[in-house]
Parts: sequence; structure tokens; C-alpha cells
Amino acid sequence: MLDIVSIQFDKSKTPIYRTLARGIEKQLQGSAAQGGERLPSVREMAGALGVNNSTVIAAYRFLEEKGDVYTKPGSGTYSLPRTIPLEQTDEPDSLFLEYAELSSGKLACRENMINLAGNSPMAEVFPVEEFKSAVNQVLDSDRGYAFSYQESEGYRPLREILASFSREQYGIGCRPDDILITSGAQQALDLVSKALIRPGDTVLSEMPSYIGGRSAFAMHGAKIIGVPVEQDGLHLDIAEYYAKRYKPRLLYTMPVYQTPTGVCLSPEKRERLLALAEKYDFYILEDDLFSDLNLSGERLYPIKRDDRAGRVIYIKSFSKLLMPGVRTGYIIVPQTLFEKLAAAKYATDISGSGFIQRALAIYFQNGCWGKNVLGLAETYRKQLRTALQIVSEWKKFGVHTAPVKGGFGLWLTLPEGVSDREIYYLCRERRVLIAPGSCFYLSPMAGFDRHIRISFAIADRLEEGLRIAGECMKSAVNQISKHTIFI
Repeated sequence: MLDIVSIQFDKSKTPIYRTLARGIEKQLQGSAAQGGERLPSVREMAGALGVNNSTVIAAYRFLEEKGDVYTKPGSGTYSLPRTIPLEQTDEPDSLFLEYAELSSGKLACRENMINLAGNSPMAEVFPVEEFKSAVNQVLDSDRGYAFSYQESEGYRPLREILASFSREQYGIGCRPDDILITSGAQQALDLVSKALIRPGDTVLSEMPSYIGGRSAFAMHGAKIIGVPVEQDGLHLDIAEYYAKRYKPRLLYTMPVYQTPTGVCLSPEKRERLLALAEKYDFYILEDDLFSDLNLSGERLYPIKRDDRAGRVIYIKSFSKLLMPGVRTGYIIVPQTLFEKLAAAKYATDISGSGFIQRALAIYFQNGCWGKNVLGLAETYRKQLRTALQIVSEWKKFGVHTAPVKGGFGLWLTLPEGVSDREIYYLCRERRVLIAPGSCFYLSPMAGFDRHIRISFAIADRLEEGLRIAGECMKSAVNQISKHTIFI
């Protein structure tokens, strides 16, 4: 909340509205980084400071032109997130490289650490026998042909199976000719970027969000602008302001069990987002990572199901719920874009692994996918209960845990004065890896460092890792609470 009375005016030649704007801007820099804070009305501000309404109006307009606030007709003026648009650079994305090392498990394996940073299933639940059976069926029936080149768009029988699967499982009406098979979601993100983004184009992305999406867009020269995520998904007032001002090419979203927050886009916001895409002529890039891993009993569907105007590009990967090494996913592409993406796919790798795609087709035909997902959900419900039981003890330290309805991760808000990096390094010293929340933001600015993401995907040593993380949390809080010792 702005402290209006503390705004001071001097006797310089600077216009009063500029001085007022500077005072508001200074206070916004010290307030919530996420944006969305309502500023006092023109009348309230003018009355409190003893200035004309026109002075306040001019100050608000000046701040809006700078990108510090936006005005919602009939509602008021609101702060925008303190975020720096990320543009293409020649330097590697250090945050991406850091998080990639964490999430891949390389660091954990190399240093024998407990990995609570990764976002992949544990090897113990991989459906090895079922997939082995599918592989053997391919070898017996197709023999050497299984290893030959195939069409760039993907193995036709698998595309037919996935079209039926998408209709039955997700309610998405599509044809085999709408589907491109990819080597996982990351290649899909790269293909969409390669086909649609030109240097200087704007991409709106959830903030926080999956860092691999940000990396793909930046590699192709996009200017990326973060849109805050609320408890019911994207902040659409801010998204609309950015859409109107910057005319984005894409808006990137995970509407179901969003990474890393776990929130879901509400039905009302889904409808409005589709309308915004039509109104401002951008595509919604929907990344469906975890909609199958429902841990709450409430079934949620992709936005693509309700796409009537061909505005949603839908990405689905099987890596998280099958086996990461299979590296297979698919894109459902609006027909107006299919040729562009197919050309990008051919230019990237000519064709994917025909052998793996044939095995995956049989795996689906044998009904293994549904059985596997049901088993995973039961396994991870148990691990979630274990994790929440331990993490609930951290409430006394001022730690807040966001509700978890699906996926593998816990999104935790740290108490005032404790940073994600501090917890990360304390845990790392104790041979436990957690993911600093700032890795999921566009830039590591003040205000974005009070979250961590902890994965409960592993079973081995999960409780031990969480106990150690809790001890690190206690240590960090006690350092800033000299007069309060938590026991």
C-alpha cells in the first residue's frame, strides 16, 4: 500500500506531476514485485497531497507510458510487475544452465546428493516390462524396417493413435494431420520458436515459469515479458495491458498444474484468455506437462479443448510420466501453421526415432498408458502426503506451502528476510538439492527470491532430505530472529 503522505515536493523547476510520479515510482520499487497493487484514486491522491486532480492524472499517465502502471477503465490504476524484458544475448543463460544442472540430476549423481530439485519421475516407477514388450513386438513385426527413415511429421500410425487419444483423454478434436511428433517438449518449444518468432518479436510468458520455454524464445531473438501468476492462474488484466501495448506473437502458459507454482487457470480465465488471443491476434502456446497426474480427484482439461478459432498450439510430452529417456512428445498445430512447423521440424532433424515411435504406438495400443498413469498417481499421492506432513512443521518458521493438486512439486514461500539462495546453499552444504525460486523468473530481482520449489518425485531418502531442508530453514530463520529461537 502506498504511503501517500510521505511523498515530498521540492521547490525545483521540475513539474509537480513529474515529482509526484517519481515519488510513486520510488514506493512501487519497494513494494510487491509481482504487480497488481491498486493505487489510490485520483481524488484520494489529490486530496491527501493538496494538489489538483489534473496533476495526479498527469503523473499516472506518465507512469503508464513508462510501463510502471496500467489503468483498468472503471476500476482504477494498478502497478505492473518490476520485470526487465529478456532479449536475445550472445551469452549462455546462466540461470537456465544452473537450473538445468539441478533438474537433470547430474549434480546429485556426481556428488551423491539427495535431489529435491528435479522434476522427473523416479526410475523405480518406469514401466520397463511393458515398454520392453512393445519394443520386442516392433522388432518381431517390423524387423529392419523399424530403423528406417520415416516422414518428418512422425510415424503415421502413432499420429493416428494420438489423435484418438487426444479426443478421448483431453476432449481435443483433432486429426492425425494436425499432429507433429517431436523429441520431447523442449524440441516442440524450439520448433514453435523457429517457425513463428522473428528477432524483436514479443512473447508473453507466465512468471514464474518453466525456464526451458524462456530459453527457447530468447534463442530465437524474442523479447520476453513476464505476466504474474495468481492463485487462479495468469493475471489477465496485466496480460491484456501487455498484449495491447506490445502486440505479442505468442503467450506461453501451463494452465494445468503450472510449473513451478502448481496453480490451475480458472474456467473464467480460460474463456477470457481465448478471447484475448483473438482480440489481440496472438497464439496461445499451451504446454501440458502434468494434466494426467491428478492428485486431488478433480479432472482438468487443456485449453486446447475449447479452442474454436485455431489460436492454441498444444504441446504434450510423455517424458515426465513415462520415461525421460524416451524423449517423445507431440504438437497439435492449427492448420494455418502446420506447414511452417513441419518445415521447421524437417530442417531440425529430418525425422525422429522411428523405432521409439513404433514402440510407443504399440505401448498405447496395449492400453499401458492409462494403467501406468493410474499407478503413478497413487504412488505420488502417498509421497505428497509424506512431504506435506513434514513440510507442515515449517509453518512455525513462517513458511507457506501452496496447495498441490497435481504434478511433482511443492511451491514454498519463505519468511521475510530469508532468500531462496540462502536456503539453497545451506541445503547444498548438507548434500541436499532444492530449486531456488528465482530460477523460474525472468531476472533475479529483489522480491522474486522468496520462494523455493521442492520435488517429491523421488522416494529414496525423501524424508531424510526434507528433514535436512527443515533444519536449514530453521537455521536461516534463527539468524534473522535473534530474540526468537525455534525449537
